[in-house]
Amino acid sequence: GKPMWGTWWVWDARLTSELVLLFLYAGVIALWHAFDDRKMAGRAAGILVLVGVVNLPVIHYSVEWWNTLHQGSTRMQQSIDPAMRSPLRWAIAG
Repeated sequence: GKPMWGTWWVWDARLTSELVLLFLYAGVIALWHAFDDRKMAGRAAGILVLVGVVNLPVIHYSVEWWNTLHQGSTRMQQSIDPAMRSPLRWAIAG
């Protein structure tokens, strides 16, 4: 982010929610290895995963809910320049 924002980190909604997701992922791994009993470890990690699922819609809709540095959703509209559309299609086709 430093070349674009002039700093290494910005407390943007999308970036912060992604950071929370990273911490949840690290927590699931740590929780899995904290138990000797694999069944108990699976249950504990599964509960944390279910808690973390709440963060997924926040990540997805963060650019629509808050004024962020990231581009908003362009699902129903084409925001790509027409000159770039053809090369993009060729690149996707392989």
